[in-house]
Amino acid sequence: MSGHIEAAGGNKESAARAGVIAGLLDVGIAVVAVSTANSAVLIADALKTFLEFIAVLLAWLAIRRINRGAGRNFEYGIGKLENLSGLLVAILMILCLLLIVGAAVHDFLHPTHLAGAGIWIGVADQVVFLGINAFLCLRGRRTAAQTNSPAMAAQARLFFTRAVGNCFILLALVLSLALTGYKWSVYIDPCGSLLIGISILLAAFGTFSSSIYDLLDRTLEEKHQFVILRELAGHFDDYEALHGIRSRQSGSQVYIEIFLEFEPTKPVGEVQRIINHLTENLQTKIPNSHVSVALANRPIN
Repeated sequence: MSGHIEAAGGNKESAARAGVIAGLLDVGIAVVAVSTANSAVLIADALKTFLEFIAVLLAWLAIRRINRGAGRNFEYGIGKLENLSGLLVAILMILCLLLIVGAAVHDFLHPTHLAGAGIWIGVADQVVFLGINAFLCLRGRRTAAQTNSPAMAAQARLFFTRAVGNCFILLALVLSLALTGYKWSVYIDPCGSLLIGISILLAAFGTFSSSIYDLLDRTLEEKHQFVILRELAGHFDDYEALHGIRSRQSGSQVYIEIFLEFEPTKPVGEVQRIINHLTENLQTKIPNSHVSVALANRPIN
């Protein structure tokens, strides 16, 4: 069981690390493109790419920290690292949005046609990273399905969004270059940057709200409650009485405590075998779960 968990954690960390490397390379190219061009879209793209890199980096650090802590000293609340990093990303999104809006307003007041070698660097960057982000999206979805990880599912959605963004920015740049003969074409670039800003704003609201929600402890879903009751029913003849079940979900982690009373004459070895079997079955059937079974005494009247 522990080997399976460690392998799943390794797959998550490897996928996240690949995203960090690709994101760092994309940020470097985007900065070069912005510094050698006069495009509001490329400014918005550089800021958006930076935000996405920070999001992937924080997710990788959180996954890495969880993997290092798993199986050794349990640290309460470590599963919430992913959600805290999401709040930080949401704050950075708002700051970058202000910069994007400022650049777009400047270009609306002082419109010019696109120029500079950075435009062509930006076009090449969008084409290359469209393929890379599509590949990382598919890899993230496979890893999320295998490990049932909210962090990897979020990364898969992030890379899908990045691929869509690559298509949009590429289209904006190509249209701006192809339609330079028209006076109104100077507004394609700032309009495109504002649309990117709107997408960042919507993402910021979604990230903030989901992170706040996941930081709050909550009860288990009904399907998981049914799994617990069904497993206890399957062991009905193995214990004397059920004194209670306590469960909660914190971030992506599920914590379950079961209080059972056993027949006083039942051997300790037999009791431990039942507890081990019940714990292993529940942790297999409920992903990311931590199950503990406590011995309970008959209440005194």
